[in-house]
Amino acid sequence: MKYALLVTLCLRGLLNAAGFSSSSIAFPQRTSLNSMNGGSYRKLVATGLLDVDPVQSGGFYKLESLASGDVKASLLDRIKSLYSDSEKIAGGKDDAVLGEIETLVSFLGSQGKGYDGDLVDGDWSLLYSRNGKKSPAIQKIIGKSEKVKKTFSNFNVKAFEFENVGYTRRSNGVLKATVEFKPVGAGFDKAASGDIVIRRISCDIVGASFKYRSLPTLPLPIRAKGGYLDFVYLDDDMRITRGNRGGLFIHVKPEFLEEMGV
Repeated sequence: MKYALLVTLCLRGLLNAAGFSSSSIAFPQRTSLNSMNGGSYRKLVATGLLDVDPVQSGGFYKLESLASGDVKASLLDRIKSLYSDSEKIAGGKDDAVLGEIETLVSFLGSQGKGYDGDLVDGDWSLLYSRNGKKSPAIQKIIGKSEKVKKTFSNFNVKAFEFENVGYTRRSNGVLKATVEFKPVGAGFDKAASGDIVIRRISCDIVGASFKYRSLPTLPLPIRAKGGYLDFVYLDDDMRITRGNRGGLFIHVKPEFLEEMGV
């Protein structure tokens, strides 16, 4: 019964990540990541892709301050501040920091770097997650136990599949959910330049399994259709997506974690 409950909890977390349902981690200072080189909030607005409420974000002075630096490095710095010594996936309860993270994510989103099959292909490790208002209550419980290097979402673009992988707390069990995806026209953005930015991929869960220690892999009869993920931002080492239930997920390449000393 104990392991059945564990499988259920982990599985709910993977489904939601697919669109359904003062720190011991050392982040080095990065000075060349997406530097704005003197850019400003007004410059971001001019792209036609920025979606930020100035009042909720702390006013125009705060927006100008956040936009004037290295946005990606600033985002990583905020995430760092939310990590605990147990290396749990950053979620945090500091409203001020969470607000800055949302603003910085929007800034990156204004760069128009949506879905790209070449960039998204390969393995991705979950660095940060925040549940949306519509996220299931069980996912909010799952998020409290997720740990860095133990939660992945790996893309095989050639097969139009990605695999969500979650390890149990002691890494002696692994749950996998295979998701078929397809880029779709819905949810696209149009920049002020007229460029179209593809954001959305449809997501259908086509299989799942659980393996505990040396026991045989147990197939799970889980199927689900109709989910989606929106690509807010994507580059060589960072992927930011939102699920159709409002969850925010920030993944990075495993080698990027090593570079950060995680």
